[in-house]
Amino acid sequence: MDGPRSKVELFAAIRRDSRTEKLSIHELSRRYGVHRRLIREALTSPWPTPRKPLPPRPSVVDPYKHLIDAIPWFEPS
Repeated sequence: MDGPRSKVELFAAIRRDSRTEKLSIHELSRRYGVHRRLIREALTSPWPTPRKPLPPRPSVVDPYKHLIDAIPWFEPS
């Protein structure tokens, strides 16, 4: 069986199986390999909550940026 490809399709499949086959939350979570909390969320709302944007990560070079800027680079005229 080819599973759902997106989270919206997963939510639709969970809701369909819950409605048609009368499966429990535990059985749905086992069938789809997701946490029971996600099953409850899918049964409550047809749309998944959007992901939170990640904060920008600092560069590895940031602690040494002042040293790099202090290096006299050769610039042709």
